[in-house]
Amino acid sequence: MDDAHIALVIEALHQVAADPDRWSQLLDALAEAPPLEGVPQAAVEGLAQSQAIARLAAAGEPAAAQAPVGWVMLSERRRVAAANDAAHAIMARGLGALTLGDAPRFLDPANDEALDRALGQARTAAQTILKLEREGEEGPCFAYVVPAHALPEAGPADARGFALVFPAVAETSRLWASLRDSFGLTPAEIRLAARLRDGKTLKDAADELDVSINTVRNQLRAVFDKMGLKRQSDLVRALSELAQVAGAIEPRPASAPTDGPPVLSLRLPDGRALAYRDDGDPAGHPVLFFHEGLGSSLMLPGAGALCRELGLRMIAVERPGFGQSDPHPDYSFDAVADDVVVLADRLGLSEVSLCGVLSGAPSAIQTAVRLGPRARRVLLLSGRPPRPTVRAGDLMTRFRQRFETHPWVVETFFGILRLRLNSPDTQKLVAANTSLSAGDRAFLAANPWAIDFIADYVRECLARTARGVADEFRAFRRSGNLTAADLACPLDVWHGEEDAFAPLSDLLDYLGDRPREVRAFAGIGHMLTLQRWDEVLRHLAAR
Repeated sequence: MDDAHIALVIEALHQVAADPDRWSQLLDALAEAPPLEGVPQAAVEGLAQSQAIARLAAAGEPAAAQAPVGWVMLSERRRVAAANDAAHAIMARGLGALTLGDAPRFLDPANDEALDRALGQARTAAQTILKLEREGEEGPCFAYVVPAHALPEAGPADARGFALVFPAVAETSRLWASLRDSFGLTPAEIRLAARLRDGKTLKDAADELDVSINTVRNQLRAVFDKMGLKRQSDLVRALSELAQVAGAIEPRPASAPTDGPPVLSLRLPDGRALAYRDDGDPAGHPVLFFHEGLGSSLMLPGAGALCRELGLRMIAVERPGFGQSDPHPDYSFDAVADDVVVLADRLGLSEVSLCGVLSGAPSAIQTAVRLGPRARRVLLLSGRPPRPTVRAGDLMTRFRQRFETHPWVVETFFGILRLRLNSPDTQKLVAANTSLSAGDRAFLAANPWAIDFIADYVRECLARTARGVADEFRAFRRSGNLTAADLACPLDVWHGEEDAFAPLSDLLDYLGDRPREVRAFAGIGHMLTLQRWDEVLRHLAAR
């Protein structure tokens, strides 16, 4: 794959990652490229910059009926790496134009010098205010210049570009600190500017500040001089715009904690943290639960109460690089099994059942092999065999096939998805996964809570990093020689008949004659675990 092809893929990433309706664009960009395991050097900076773009776009996600953030991503050489429609529209209003691969073209040459100065400042400051002169009577335009690494949820050190951010949606007190640092406004001048921005007259401002009208007039003249303005109306408009921009690059508060038991952490012998939840009856029969490929240790609503009723202790493990677990330097299904065996030892589990969902199936099998006689049985729900995807098929099948072939893309893709994921995007993800199952679609339509649960599940999975998801894609591609021959305990397989994403035939080809029981559920596709959760727990509790 040459640098031009890599650039095409990277350009597609930040545009389509959070929108399954557009994933085909990325898949097409990857379709003709030969398999590529490692991250090509030419892609490192571009991938980091794509993630920086995603952070910027996520932080400035607009509320309904509000104008979107305008953002331009600039490379170290001051070239336009990406820009959204709002930025193009703002530039067209008397500033100039943006062209990918070129420096911003300003109508006023003084703006080139202003941008150069701001970029110089931005190398050492979290954010710098940039004043750009506009043609016509609109007055100057203000924006922020932010180094990529200073964006919310700071990215990797090699994200070396800059973001040019225009007015958007939220307001924050950081505006005033930035005005002080960028233009040298005094505290008194900032207090005056804040009141004028809020619509106060000079007299009202003087009364509130307990100073004379002459004092505020002198302060206003000083503000004009420092900011290069001539009219009070320009000041009010500029401050309003800057307040909006500041909110777009202010880190967002963490989402509210999800209901359920707290996430616990075990320190492994090599120093890594392994996260898990421990729910149900503490004295009950323990079940080691292995989540799906975009999941966490979060259990379905009501799971704890039902587990206590059935005498089950549900221990849901977050595999390395998922949720709150630290990544493994050499991820494999055997490595996951080794970690979980350490957990079982620390918890004193002498006999356990294991349950693996979708991509959690290989980890459940390998852990049962490692546990030996302590493993009482394994239940696989919609299990995916540890094999690369080779079938043609629907969008999700092609998605997995392309990403297994190009794992260098996976971590950045899901990193972007992590920052952009919201409720509408989650619905699109679920729709893509259930497009071939009428039963799944009917279940979700009748149970809207399930969408919220899936959103929480995925959000927890990607809370810290997308590394685990990427590592597991690589593991599926590399595990062609893995078998279930060494599994000594009984194995049960439950699957949805309408599951085209992880067909039962693929799993049975891998397992051979190992399953003791195979149940295929009519009218169910990918959502078997959600639809039959109570039945799953009762099956695991049966002696």
